[in-house]
Amino acid sequence: MRRAAIAVLAAAALAVAGGMVHGGGGPGASAAVTPTWDDVAPVFAAKCAGCHQQGGVAPFSITNVLTAKAYSKPILAMTQAGAMPPWMPGRDSPPILGSSRRLLTADEKFLIASWVRGGAKVGSGRRITPAAVTSPAPGAAVTLRPKQAYTPRAAGGSTDDYHCMLLDPKLTQDMYVTSAVVRPQRSTLVHHAILFEAAGANATEARRLDAASGGKGWTCFGGPELTETRGAAGNGPSDRLGSPPWISAWVPGHATNDLPVGTGVLVHKGAVIVMQIHYNLLHAGHAHPAKPDRSSVSLKLVPAAGSSLTPLETFLAPAPVELGCAKAASGAACSRDAAFRAEIKKYGQDAALIPVGLLFLCNKKETDYPSTTTSCDRTFNRNVRIFGVAGHMHLRGVDIKLELNPGTPKAQTLLHIPHWDFHWQDAYYLEHPVDANTGDVVRVTCRYDTSQLKRYVLWGEGTTDEMCLGLLQIATRTNARR
Repeated sequence: MRRAAIAVLAAAALAVAGGMVHGGGGPGASAAVTPTWDDVAPVFAAKCAGCHQQGGVAPFSITNVLTAKAYSKPILAMTQAGAMPPWMPGRDSPPILGSSRRLLTADEKFLIASWVRGGAKVGSGRRITPAAVTSPAPGAAVTLRPKQAYTPRAAGGSTDDYHCMLLDPKLTQDMYVTSAVVRPQRSTLVHHAILFEAAGANATEARRLDAASGGKGWTCFGGPELTETRGAAGNGPSDRLGSPPWISAWVPGHATNDLPVGTGVLVHKGAVIVMQIHYNLLHAGHAHPAKPDRSSVSLKLVPAAGSSLTPLETFLAPAPVELGCAKAASGAACSRDAAFRAEIKKYGQDAALIPVGLLFLCNKKETDYPSTTTSCDRTFNRNVRIFGVAGHMHLRGVDIKLELNPGTPKAQTLLHIPHWDFHWQDAYYLEHPVDANTGDVVRVTCRYDTSQLKRYVLWGEGTTDEMCLGLLQIATRTNARR
């Protein structure tokens, strides 16, 4: 239906251009080439309704033709501008797997424009449902939930709650995760979710913490709060800076759940999964209290024994963030000391030490800040292949870039998001994985808007604090060839 409509419209356009239709055509001719809802609905179902549905992250639903018609002019403007569906990587980013499933083609844009400009005809008016997203990733599917629901609550004057919950896949052998789908039950409250593997002593402690809470989990600002992997000065050279292995993560706008073909994340026999959720309670209060949350995770698992999958690991590349007040602002809240005291009160001493640790990690000095731009270089300690890349900032972020070997003849961009939007984040897998050798450097650079800032802002756990974080999914290589 969709291809036929596009073909008819294209033929009509050529006819007009060639003078074959005179006087604009009669009513019958116009009706023959003007698409209806039945023609555009498949496009909306495939590329829009996943977000634009009741309860979705978008501000309105287009599963109903009357709603779509009411928003037809904004739909036309946003699709023609390329702003919808959102695709954040800039043109200087390398080719990324799955972009064709997210972006509208020229023909699809033409069809939507013709529908809107033709009066957004209702046609049959049938409701649509988001196109089913099938996962080709191999493995047996398993869905995991915490034992109990948890009601988020903020403490220490903050508007944020970091909470860890235990998920037990009951693994009797080592398994590879090939796909991970995090399903937040309260999507308006969940800022992000990270899945950590907790094996050995970490698994023992995670079980103890969960049992002490009656299955509701534990507070975990700064990390999953497992003794074996808490931050320490000696963790600087490690890929994950001392945190447990990452399995997957969810952020607003996340749509990439499957790992690249032929890869997986290893989870060991007897390990449990710790799901850290950052709840943003900025808009919760007496009038709209936070509701209990029991977010779930669906995994696909492949036995490691006999598998030829390439194991992927997470490499973290953070940079310090210290933002000063806007020029017109002043007062006690604009001091760096006040920012540190606020972080200690809200998140605890360990979390408040992170800004100091980042200065050390990135070879920066206090005198380099405050600044609206920050960066950090990290060096690979082995030969790796880079499969995936992501960036993370909060609400004041403007631009984030990850580069390999910047300022050298080998320089290349791994990811550039020139118009950062906190609500549209994702992990991106490269069509052509990039090889990096021992001694190669990856740089993360972030830029912020502080024009309305009325307090000094540090790297912090809260949504109204800030971060600058690059993430790579890498595999170890056994040779140095490019």
